[in-house]
Parts: sequence; C-alpha cells; structure tokens
Amino acid sequence: MFILQIVGWFIGSCILMSFIEHQVHTRLMHNRNFLSEHTAAFKHTLTAHAYVHHKDYSRIFSDEPVPRGEDKEIRMNPIKGMIKGIPIAALICLASWQGAIIFLCVVGIHHQIWNMIHLEMHKPEQRFFSNWPAYRFLAEYHCLHHIHPNKNFNVVFPLADYILGSNVKVTAADRQAMKDMGLSSTRDRVLSQVK
Repeated sequence: MFILQIVGWFIGSCILMSFIEHQVHTRLMHNRNFLSEHTAAFKHTLTAHAYVHHKDYSRIFSDEPVPRGEDKEIRMNPIKGMIKGIPIAALICLASWQGAIIFLCVVGIHHQIWNMIHLEMHKPEQRFFSNWPAYRFLAEYHCLHHIHPNKNFNVVFPLADYILGSNVKVTAADRQAMKDMGLSSTRDRVLSQVK
C-alpha cells in the first residue's frame, strides 16, 4: 500500500508540476502583470524570457553550443525551484508529509530535466537522449512555441497545454518552418521511414 501511495504522489506531483510550469511560463514569462510592473526580479524574468530568449531564438531555434555560464535564460536553478515550491509543499503536507517531499523532489527533477532538454534544443551537443522519440517530440513541441509564443507553454510535460487548449495545431507552414530550423516533424520522419 505504501508503494502505491508513493507512486500516486509522484504521478500527482508530475501533473501538478505540468500546470505550475504552464502558469508560470504563461503568466510570468510572457505577460506583463502586477508583479513584473512592481518588482525587479519578476520584471527581469519577463524581460529575460519574452524579450531576450524569444528574440534570440525566434530567428534560429538551434544555435552553436556555448560554455556553461554563457547559456543565459536557458537554464533553471533546481535548488531555487525547490525553495519556491515550499509553500505548495506546505499545503500538501497537510494531507501527507511524504507527498510534500515527493512534490519537492519532482520540482527539482523537473528543473534538471528542463535544463538538459531545453539546452539541447537551443544549444545542441548531440547528448545521449537527442535521438530519443520523446525528446524529438518535445523539441518539435517547443520549437512550435517559438513560432507561436502564445501556445505550447510546457517544455517538460505538456499535459497542461493539452488540457487547457494552449497546444498548437500544426500547419504545413509550421512543418516547413521547423524543417528550415533543422527539425523534421515527427509526421515527416514517420512518413520517410515508411517509404
């Protein structure tokens, strides 16, 4: 029974993290709001993502690898993420202290996965996972976010985008844009393997 509870808290935490990522990306990284108007930290978050990151990676989705430290606005800090997750973990703790710990672990894992895949998407180094179908799907999914900045807000686990209706319906023009950026769509790859 204990193992099932742990698995349940893990799955629930992953689903919750998908919605948190979606809302943070949507509300704090793409839209001006009270916080970005009145605090330097939130203004920096909005500026760094919506204006710097999207400007740099709207013309080219993948760029040359750069030394660690020069990959601004592509990385997230797992420790800071876990610290920011403490208020939510405190609420979860009212139901289960194990659930609260699992949630904080999921936040840290999410941020670490984000760092690995988001960096590979924009500064490819052909890491061990770069040809995995799941990664290729997420890379194409995120590329569409750079084409349509008001869609596809999830990077790691796009469940919230599908539930909230903010996922892109891919068009022929999108497929061509991804091809021009060096990404072939999953559909195109499947068709080429059938031929």
